[in-house]
Amino acid sequence: MREGHSDVTPPWDLIAEWIPHVVWVTDAGGSTEYFNRRGYDLVGLTPEETSGWGWLRVLHPDDVSRTRVAWQSALRDDTPFEVEYRVRTVSGDYRWMVARALPVLGLDDEVVRWAGTWTDIDDIKHIQDKLGGMGGVAASLAILDALQETAPIGIGFVDRELRIVHVNELMAGLNGTTPQEAQGRTLAEVLGSIWPRVQAHYQQVLNSGKAIANIDVARPGADGLPSHWLTSYFPVLVENEVQGVGMVMADVSEHKRNEEFRSVVMENMAEGLYALDVKGRVTYVNAAASKMLRWAPEELLGKLMHETIHFQKSDGTPVPASECPMLKVNSTGQSVRVTSDAFTRKDGSIFPTAYSSTPLCNDASIEGVVVVFRDITEEHTELGRVQRDLAALSWLGRIRDALDEDRMVLYSQPIIPAGEGVPSEELLLRMISRTGEVIPPGTFLPVAEKYGLITEIDRWVVVQAIRLAASGRRVEANLSAASVGSLDILPMIEDELIATGADPANVTFEITETSLMRDIEAGEQFTKALAELGCGVALDDFGTGYGSFTYLKRLSIRYLKIDIDFVRELLTSEANRALVRAIVGVAKAFNLQTVAEGVEDQETWDFLRQEGVDFGQGFHLGRPAPIE
Repeated sequence: MREGHSDVTPPWDLIAEWIPHVVWVTDAGGSTEYFNRRGYDLVGLTPEETSGWGWLRVLHPDDVSRTRVAWQSALRDDTPFEVEYRVRTVSGDYRWMVARALPVLGLDDEVVRWAGTWTDIDDIKHIQDKLGGMGGVAASLAILDALQETAPIGIGFVDRELRIVHVNELMAGLNGTTPQEAQGRTLAEVLGSIWPRVQAHYQQVLNSGKAIANIDVARPGADGLPSHWLTSYFPVLVENEVQGVGMVMADVSEHKRNEEFRSVVMENMAEGLYALDVKGRVTYVNAAASKMLRWAPEELLGKLMHETIHFQKSDGTPVPASECPMLKVNSTGQSVRVTSDAFTRKDGSIFPTAYSSTPLCNDASIEGVVVVFRDITEEHTELGRVQRDLAALSWLGRIRDALDEDRMVLYSQPIIPAGEGVPSEELLLRMISRTGEVIPPGTFLPVAEKYGLITEIDRWVVVQAIRLAASGRRVEANLSAASVGSLDILPMIEDELIATGADPANVTFEITETSLMRDIEAGEQFTKALAELGCGVALDDFGTGYGSFTYLKRLSIRYLKIDIDFVRELLTSEANRALVRAIVGVAKAFNLQTVAEGVEDQETWDFLRQEGVDFGQGFHLGRPAPIE
């Protein structure tokens, strides 16, 4: 045995017999030729009922039309087929399956048949439905019955001159004669073109007196296809002298053809498949497994598969062999299905997998394990997205309830003048849970923006801000990009100012630079309308957007709010100091006032005042607090 390679023969029959998945095969035109036992057990139909296009009868009526179109498209273009549809089981319910098929090419690169599988994804479908909306999924073939089931036997005996002494009807019939016609003739006369291929076996038995077992002899069959016979030759002894050669032949043609057919299908299936012996060593790897694992098949043969690809979880945590579900199959004798696990590729990268592992049984003994797996990276990504959407939808309901139950509140943070000027306050939104928890805006506002509740929140804030302004307070309220873009909120602002008698000069609306720059025409129109009402506009987070300073000439604003990122580390960062000086210079050039956010200490505040900033805001000057 070469180093690193197994001397164990791949257990083709056992693999085919025990793969726990639904497999189907069609001819080149798409008519079903084969549907494995598990498929019949699942849908409860006979082979005759599923032949041709009869398999469509087990599909959900709503899925038949699109499935037929997809299948016809694949047949027409020789492209891989993959469709999800519901299949009616013997119990009368429907289960979701993903059907996959690949074309199998002949020697002339023409499609000779299609190899397909069903993967049960009903569980993941139900999860997706629950979240707002796999199976592992896998396939192989169980084409063969055991060779010993019904195998006609040919028997014959020739003397030392290789003349036929006796043949039964089967062996004689293979050569176009009867037993009586064949008796006394030489093998060379009866076998014709076959004789040169087998002559050496007869001669070796005569010379050595030792038997030769299980020689595959191919010959033309009556149907024109190659006929395969497993032939054994043994010496016929009389008083320890070799008097002739006996022959026993068993027809293995169907076995041979099906083995070749199964091998082609297994190599063309979309799922990865590998087989292990009782020690966990690799005995077979199909092309899909080799591609996903990035190991050449010959590199894996003989290796301990657990130590090679399954020794760690997705986060790198070790997985002891004693905890490996695949290896436990050897001791329990029961199949396992794992919907989420991880394999490691040759390059060390880890990818999520789902797999089925089942024992390879021979009579009462277990001779190994076969594993069918698939890469579920895309399913993990999709499931993560669905879970995030579910969380967002949950927050959407909580926001709606908070609005309906008047659980939105405003906090106030002071805005302090650096010199002469009138103090004001920024209104900061909070949400109160039913248990009294204060929820910050960063938790729920992104959801409100995504699902269209932000304009309703803006309207609530506007009403509260104008009512506070009507009491004589100078307030700043934030407006979202959605309100700026729609302009629908302007009439409401005007009506509320009139209704409360509030001085518009006491109300400033903060709008982020990115919101205004998204549509400069709408931004210009919006700020102009607010200015005409007498309200102030502050350009929030100035310097973080992508607008040109020339846009400042078009926008009717009063304040530039210097973003907190520029104020942080102001005393230690020359770049931040330069940016602040530049913003102050631009503001003065456009006759605007500046507000520095994020003032956390006296030294920073002193520097900002020295550089000409007009107002400051931050924890050093006052923390946000509930409005009295």
